Amino acid sequence: MNAWDMYKNRITAHGGSKRNAAFIRESRFIQTRLPDNLSYQTVTVYPREYGFNINSEDAQLHCISQNVAIIDSDNLNEKIICSMPSEDLLLGSLIFWMDNYWLVCERDANTTLYTKGKLLQCNHLLKWITSSDEIIEQWCIVEDGTKYLTGEYEDRNFVVTRGDSRISVQLAKNIHTNVLNRENRFLIDDDDSPHKLAYLLTKPFKKGATYNGEGTFKFVLQEVTATEYDNHELGIADYYIHFPKNEDMGDDAESDEYEELPSHADDDEGKKVWI
Repeated sequence: MNAWDMYKNRITAHGGSKRNAAFIRESRFIQTRLPDNLSYQTVTVYPREYGFNINSEDAQLHCISQNVAIIDSDNLNEKIICSMPSEDLLLGSLIFWMDNYWLVCERDANTTLYTKGKLLQCNHLLKWITSSDEIIEQWCIVEDGTKYLTGEYEDRNFVVTRGDSRISVQLAKNIHTNVLNRENRFLIDDDDSPHKLAYLLTKPFKKGATYNGEGTFKFVLQEVTATEYDNHELGIADYYIHFPKNEDMGDDAESDEYEELPSHADDDEGKKVWI
């Protein structure tokens, strides 16, 4: 290698311009100093296309481990996340960190040096069934929806008081959430509740937090009456419409679901009991 090649390599290593030199200098500073900072964390990232049914083989295959900086905010369930230089964080991605799931609900468009985003802590695993009888599970953020819809409407003849039984749900956009609309029902309540509350999607607001085809949806749901088709144990609304109870028991339920046990009566006949 001659002197001219050595000179070009040295110039390239420090950037061919002042801007490139500043970029390289800042990148090296972050990469060398950030690992010593308490905000430096290793997280598991599920891309938005695979943020549902995350225990499935497909989701586990596409999730990645990534080093980031997580910065606290005034709200304890909100965090600021920053990637390492030249790495990205996609809007709508699901982050597993500190034994909790977090949704990337906002993302800075300026990604010159690193990607900066906002995390919201998920508090509910939403479950529903698609038209093809596939059970979908996806982490989301459930909040009180009355802050947007409470109040009274009054004119000369009558007064209408809006109810306080609405909630809002925010979840990532993907092929399954994109088809949700006003006819969809959900069971949303505490996981240990024996009889969960049923909600109907009444406002499928899909454009408020999506950019260039990526982002999150913010839905408003109204409490409705639960039906006999809801499976409260699994937390899935309209479950028995897709999987009728008689099919679960089989065509010959009587022969499959019980056995003949000895009777304590005087006769020799046994009696059939359900197991």
